[in-house]
Amino acid sequence: MMPRQRLTRSRALKLPPLPAATTAPPTSTRRPPDPAPCRRSLSTVHNSAAHRSRNFSSGFSSSYDPSLDPGRGPIFTKSNFGVPQFYPRDLKKRVDDYVVGQDRAKKTICSVIFNHYQGLRRRQHLEFRDQRLWEKRQRQRLNHDRDMREQRDPHSVADEFPGHDEPVREDAKSLYEEIDKSNLLLLGPTGVGKTYILETLSNKLNVPFTISDCNSFTQAGYIGQDVETCVERLLIEANYDVKATEHGIIVLDEFDKLAKKENINGRDVGGEGVQQALLKLVEGSKVTVNVKENRSSRSATPITSNYGPSGSNPSSPASQPPSRVEQYTVDTTNILFVFCGAFVGLDKTILRRVSKPSLGFGSAIASRAGSSFSGSKEILPAAMYAHLPHQPPPAAAEARPSSSRSTTTTSSPFPSGGGFTPLDLTTPADLQAFGFIPELIGRMHNICALAPLSLGELFRILTEPRNSLVAQYTALFETYPSRLFFTRRALRAIAQRAAANETGARGLKMEMERVLADPMFDAPTPYVLITEACVSGREKAGYWGKDGRMELMRRLDEEDEADDAATRPAPTSESFGQYREAGQSGA
Repeated sequence: MMPRQRLTRSRALKLPPLPAATTAPPTSTRRPPDPAPCRRSLSTVHNSAAHRSRNFSSGFSSSYDPSLDPGRGPIFTKSNFGVPQFYPRDLKKRVDDYVVGQDRAKKTICSVIFNHYQGLRRRQHLEFRDQRLWEKRQRQRLNHDRDMREQRDPHSVADEFPGHDEPVREDAKSLYEEIDKSNLLLLGPTGVGKTYILETLSNKLNVPFTISDCNSFTQAGYIGQDVETCVERLLIEANYDVKATEHGIIVLDEFDKLAKKENINGRDVGGEGVQQALLKLVEGSKVTVNVKENRSSRSATPITSNYGPSGSNPSSPASQPPSRVEQYTVDTTNILFVFCGAFVGLDKTILRRVSKPSLGFGSAIASRAGSSFSGSKEILPAAMYAHLPHQPPPAAAEARPSSSRSTTTTSSPFPSGGGFTPLDLTTPADLQAFGFIPELIGRMHNICALAPLSLGELFRILTEPRNSLVAQYTALFETYPSRLFFTRRALRAIAQRAAANETGARGLKMEMERVLADPMFDAPTPYVLITEACVSGREKAGYWGKDGRMELMRRLDEEDEADDAATRPAPTSESFGQYREAGQSGA
């Protein structure tokens, strides 16, 4: 009887009511409706939501996309790409600090390099955007599959069917326009700054840059260097970074030496054969570069063997293991190629093309001034401005003379003839007549000619740039220690002698070495003065001790004042009359 009484008491006890969330579901066979999703703000992202699963003991599950930005202001839909760090005019300002003159060439070079790297930035931006979009879709797909597994819905979505898979990744390159590179051809005499402008820009941009001499290039299979050597040098310059190498700049110097030769005995392996090899390289191809590991710049110390005999030299070739050859595949599609050359004799081909016959009815008679015009270092007269391939000045076309008498009286619309030379009239037909195949000429999209340096520009090169020759030799003499001074007449005499040598800016270095040979040998001397007589060889350089600074400055000022008086223009009658009238009026 006792067990029965205990059971009756337990039934009489009042248990506390259970919470509503823990109430047992009805035991009917009908499927209960889905509970409403409980949404709560887990983050500042508006589309992040929490979903209550069917299993009440599993808690909450949420989907979060970190690729979306939490703050969306008025410019959220604007592109954060397109504002470069510099523009071509900014590049030109940097180049002006080191290079004097050649304004037209500097504008063209800066624009070409800027557009090249702007196209690369655009391509990288689009690839990065496509990568983020693909990753976002992958996360959304994984979140969707996880929610479907948690809900355990046996029915598939209407737009899905068994065996259907989304495309892993679309071809992103077909969705946007490709911007092709624009190769550059620089024409001009030696020493005018063709390669120096490119070197200055590469140092400022901090990009892989290399200069290869085309004189040593030969066709594959012959003694010499293959054209792929320039890609290998660029890879070494980029510290074996293939990605950086594919965005570098290759300068092919002495490119005019690759012109095919006429009347040559045997096969032309250094001319047309190299041009044919450059076609694929310039257009874009994959080049395999073989590099030995022990010769690379990454291995600073030689590889030694721990199993060699005692007392052997670890740096000897016998103690080193055989070098392993590493292969790098470089795509030259996005490498910018710049061709440089003096093209001696091309001006004759150009003048032969633009000159008209002087015989026959209705033909213009060639003037004596025009007949004496020859050479790529001469300034183009205004009468030939109409032959410029790109936008000739309208004033020159209107002022074009029709007879020899009007030729001598026509003035140029630009000072000093505008700085144009016969090489500015270069066309693809002229390059083909010079000895280049048309397939290679078509891959040179920009042709820019550099003018020869004038006497004033040579004088400015001595003093104006940051690394000018006067600043270099002054710093050198300070290490002796000595103080070096130049008069303006001395610098002008050095520029005149360099211009007579016709070697461009390189002739300035030669003249400075000649003038400073004795002062460098007689060092150390506290004060050294170089005058015009010292440059011409009539006198020796002036030396002073520590107490001779006042005498040196007096002589320096005297010669500079004499130079100012000689270069000051003489007053004309009109200017003197205006000066007298202004003085009488009290202005």
